[in-house]
Parts: sequence; structure tokens; C-alpha cells
Amino acid sequence: MTAFAERRADRADYLAARLPGHVLVRDEESGGLLRALLDAVAGELGVVERDLETLYDSWFVETCPDWVVPYLADLVGLAGLPDDLGAVSGAGVSRRTIVANTVAYRQRKGTVAVLEQIVRDVTGWPARAVEFHRLLGTTAHARYPRLDRPAWGSVRHAADAETESLPLAGGWLSSHAHTAEVRSIEPGPWGGHGRHGIPHIGVVVTPLRVWEGTGLPAHPVGGTWFAHPLGWEGPLFARPATEEGIEHLAGEADLAVPVRPRRLLAALQAARSSAPGEPVPLAVRVDGVDLDAERIRVCGLEDLAEDGAGGPLPGWQVMVDAVRGVLHTAQDGVGDTPGEVIVDWGSGSVADVGAGPYDRTLEHDAALTADPFVGDTDTGGDTVTGQQPVLAGSTTVGTSPTLADAVTAVTGAWSDPAGRGGTHVISIGDSARYVDLVALTVPAESRAVLVAAHWPGRQTVLGDILPPVPGVYATQGVRPTITGGLSVGGSAGSSVLLDGLVVDGDVVVRAGDLGSLTVSQCTIAGQVRVEGTAAGPNRSCVVTIRRSVVGAVVLVDTVPELRLSDSVVHPALSGGGDAVVAPVAHLDIAGSTVLGDVGGRTLTVTSSLCDGVVSIVDRQVGCARYSYLAPGSRTPRRYRCVPPQDTTAAPAPSYVSLGPGSPWFASLAPGAAEVLRTGGEFGAEMGVHHHLRRPVRLDAARRLVAPYLPAGMQIDVFGS
Repeated sequence: MTAFAERRADRADYLAARLPGHVLVRDEESGGLLRALLDAVAGELGVVERDLETLYDSWFVETCPDWVVPYLADLVGLAGLPDDLGAVSGAGVSRRTIVANTVAYRQRKGTVAVLEQIVRDVTGWPARAVEFHRLLGTTAHARYPRLDRPAWGSVRHAADAETESLPLAGGWLSSHAHTAEVRSIEPGPWGGHGRHGIPHIGVVVTPLRVWEGTGLPAHPVGGTWFAHPLGWEGPLFARPATEEGIEHLAGEADLAVPVRPRRLLAALQAARSSAPGEPVPLAVRVDGVDLDAERIRVCGLEDLAEDGAGGPLPGWQVMVDAVRGVLHTAQDGVGDTPGEVIVDWGSGSVADVGAGPYDRTLEHDAALTADPFVGDTDTGGDTVTGQQPVLAGSTTVGTSPTLADAVTAVTGAWSDPAGRGGTHVISIGDSARYVDLVALTVPAESRAVLVAAHWPGRQTVLGDILPPVPGVYATQGVRPTITGGLSVGGSAGSSVLLDGLVVDGDVVVRAGDLGSLTVSQCTIAGQVRVEGTAAGPNRSCVVTIRRSVVGAVVLVDTVPELRLSDSVVHPALSGGGDAVVAPVAHLDIAGSTVLGDVGGRTLTVTSSLCDGVVSIVDRQVGCARYSYLAPGSRTPRRYRCVPPQDTTAAPAPSYVSLGPGSPWFASLAPGAAEVLRTGGEFGAEMGVHHHLRRPVRLDAARRLVAPYLPAGMQIDVFGS
């Protein structure tokens, strides 16, 4: 078998070498029938070899095919294995981890650490287990004082009071004593009822994803600077630490929670004294100068730094409000406004929706595949024929310093008939702010891809950076901002794809004949608007919005189709009005949250929250499935919707926050109606977070953690 593995490319020659020489000579003289037989046998041996290799790989959970995982679970006696949630949610959840660690779980059965680890492996979220009997207040005997469990909270320890905040893992980090409850532990908002009972154990998960961005320009508003490029308020996050072993119990540093002001202060104080401590979760650069920990102060807890003589410390300083994501700048001890503030900081979000420095590779490839663009088959179809990199202020030959220069370069390439057709990529390789008036016109049978991406493995020759290979780029690590909006247009068969961009303005398709517009993983503070005239009606333009946050979608009455998936449409971002205006378009909405009125000709909606009146002209076509439709909506036939009929009353959705900078933006509140939180397809929630399958993951964790519970104890799993 080893010989076959070494000679896989030429098995027939290997077999022929084992035959006598006169037999091979006779075969050549007679027409090579034996050689043909050896070729057929070699092909079948290759099939057998591959089957044997697959069989060997199937003995190990790390290498086996996905269909083998349930069989390995049976071998270790693991029942109730959930579906492969990672395949549908894209959140890194895998059944392999549960099966691989089952033996380790059983070796530690009955311990709190294993309960925490199981929930973490099943859900894919950071988790914290709490034995509530350790938090019960007791009347202390004079001979046996319990200093670790006082029956009252100390007003001298403000940091302990901060841990009671609901945004901080629902208050599960608190060490304050509570009176005992006799009710059974049960799910509910932020932990439900019967939480602090003697036999109760709870495991809370923090279902947030933390993004770490570098070189992000802050947004000036008056005399303050917002860390978010659009001036939205949002708390500061630090990436959760990686736990070394199963015995470790999670603390604040291990959870995806906002950074408390006093936690930030402790990290800065440790950095100032060069003492070991938690890393500082942000870095600030003012007018090109990096500020050290002494010049970064915590708003409300510190004053500006002073020199040794008691005077103001010369130079720039910043006061950081970690709760709002706001920085206040001061120079020489006096509030002042610099020319530029660059921040490295972490932000949180329930899902990877909207622009961000996270890895967008899979979704970007899916957007390219789903794009209806075909191109000119005579010039290569949809293959990448050119790529123009962009770096703010760059002087490297072949790299544009501004977005406008990149558009000019691509337009120049298209001016040559030989350069038309195929796909031209404009890749923005940093997180800078581009204040450009971008007007892109795509010729017929061509596509423009404007993407936030850097090129990996940059090579230099004599100090010059070589341009990237067309079509090779990495869609992660950057989040550029375009101020002033985008204007695109095109001729017949053309296409435009936007990916990973923050647009402070509108995305406008000018009158023309653009074939398709795809907005993928973008944050657009204005409208996505398609215009048209009699000479340029955009009659074949298909608009697709994927994993994005937009203010509104307004289409001229010639656009035939709008596809909306895993996105949020919030008219308040663009100044109000209707969320979707598409007079003659077919609306295909899947797993999205639309916070305003919707109008279209026909509709197909699945697992969505339409929190506004939906008015459809032709209700004999299409259907509504597993969705919430605001009372008064006129839609096609409904299947398992809320409400089931137009005139039926229904519970209205409630959200944790509708602030666009909040990590819980458009997330259903824990106290929202059960029919909304589990009424989507597959038992998931309705709305933009449907693809995460959060209720399904929590139910799977409750089911799989139950056999490891100590005798006489009660447990439940909660999502903060």
C-alpha cells in the first residue's frame, strides 16, 4: 500500500514493472491490450486506496468526514448530539469539539469547571458558571466570621458595584451576597426566577463577537472624538482571553463584555508602573504621535496628568469614556482639538453584520458567486482582469493615494477596448477616512468590485512594494470609511459590488442600465437609492444587500428585484421615512430586521422582523413564512407568521437597543415574546440574528450539560 501511495500518479507503470519483460514486449507487439487492462486496474486500485485512506481518517474525530461524527459520538455513548450549527451559523461552532472532549468531560464529571466548558464548546460563546450557594448571605457567628461573604454590600468598593450592571454579563460577575430563593431555577430575562437558591447552578454565556481594529480614525463631533467612524456611541471592548485548561473558571477577562471604567484604569495603572497586569485595551495616536499610558486617562476617575512640579503635562492627552466610546483631547492641560485622532480599539457585536475588521472571506466569496454578473465570455467572463490597490497618502508606484485616483485609474483601463470585460477590483488596504467624491461608471459586460482588503505577502524589490496579483487579496483587518457617499452607474450587463465599507452618505445608482448592485457587509448611514430616467431606466438592475446595515432602500419604479438577507434596515440612520420603497420590485427578504414601512409589488419573506407596515400590491404571488409582520400589513399568504392573519393582534418586538453603535443593535430583548425569539425557521429567532441559531444552541447546551450535574443540584443556561 505504501508503494501505491508513493506512485499515485503512475500506478499503471508500477504494475507493469512487476511483470516479466517478455510479456510487456509481446503486449506492445500485439496492440497494448494488456496495458489497457493495467490502466483500468490501476484506476480501481486508486479508488480502493482513497477509500482506505478515508477509512483511516474516519477513526479520528479531527480528520473524519462530517457524516462520521455522529457515529464516533455513539462509540463514546454521547446521545443528543446537536446538528452541526457551525455549518449554518458560520460562528465556529463544531460538533467535533464536543465529541473529542467527551472523555475529558466525564473524568471531571460533577465539577463546576466541566459544566462551564461544555456550554462553551456547545455554543461557541464564552461562558461563566456560578454556584449560587456561594453568593448567599448568612448571619455570621461571632466565633466563625465569614469575611468572604458579608451580608451587605460595601460602599467603599465601587468596582464591585460596577459588576452589577446588566450590560456586564447580566450582573453575573457580581460577588454581592443575596438572600436565598426557594423557587426552581428557570429561564428568563438576565437569569430568570429562582436564581439564588441553595442547590442552584447557573451558566451564563456572552454571545458577543469582539472585533479588534487598528488604525481607525476617530470621528470629531464638536470638541469630542467618537471611536466609531460615524460618530455613534458604543462601549469599548477587550478580546476575551484564551483559557489554558478545562479546570479554569472564567472571570471577567475571559468573557465578551464591555470594559468597565475601573477595569480600564487598572490596566493603565499597571502599564504606567511597568507592573504585570491586563493589557491596555486601546491605543491612541494624536497628530501622528503615539500616546503612552500616562497620557491616556479615564474619564470621571482621573484628572489630566501633571509634570513633576504640579503643572500641566506638556503635549497631548486624552480622557477616555469607555462606556460611550468617546475621547476628549487636551493639549498642555487645556481642552483642544487636534487635526487627527487614530484609535486602536475593540468593538462588540452580536453578529458579523455591517462593516468591520473581522474575516469576511467566506461571505465575500458567496457574494461574488451569487452576483448575477456573467460578463463577456469572449474576454474571460467574470475573471479578474485588473486590480487597483489604494492606501491613503501612498507614494508607491501602482498604488493610489486616494479613492478618486483609483477610480480614475480603473476608468483609464476601461477606456481601452482591450481592457474592458471581466472584473476590476479596487482594494482599499487600510482603515483611513476617504473624503472623496466617488463617481464610478462601469462599461458594458464589466464589473467593478470596491472592497476593503489588503494584499497578503507583499514583496519588495529595491525598496518598492510590488503591486498585488489581480484577484488575490485578504478581506480582513481593515475598515475604511468613505465620506460623502458613492455614485455608480453602468451600461448593459455591468455590475458593481461593494464589500466591507463604511459609507457616510448615500449609495446612488445613477440613471443608466446597470445590471446589478450588491452591497455586502457594509454599513451605510444613508440610503441605497437607484435612480432612473426614460433614457436610462435601470430596468434590469437587481439590488442585493447581504449582511449589511443601511438606512433605507429607495428604488425607481423600473427596478425588478430587491434581495435582502441577514441585514438591518433602519430609516433613523438616514433621517427617517420608509424603510423600503420599491414600487414594482419583487422583494425577497430573508433573516433580516426592517425597522420601518415596506412597499413593493410582490413579496417573499422568511424568518424576518418587519417592524413596520408592509404593503404589497400583488398578494397572489409569493408568501410569508416564520416572520413577524406589523399589524395592518397587507401581504401574501402567511405560514407560521406572527400574527397569522392581517387583523390578528400580536406582541410587538422589543429590542435590547436600537442605537446603531450598540453591540446589541437590533437584537431581540431577553424579555421579548417567546414566539418571536423562537418562531423563526428551525426554531431560531426572527430577524437579523436568525442565522446564529441562538435558541437552538442554548437548548443544545442545556441538554448536553444535564448528565454532568452533581446529584441534587439544579442547573440552567442563560444567554446575556
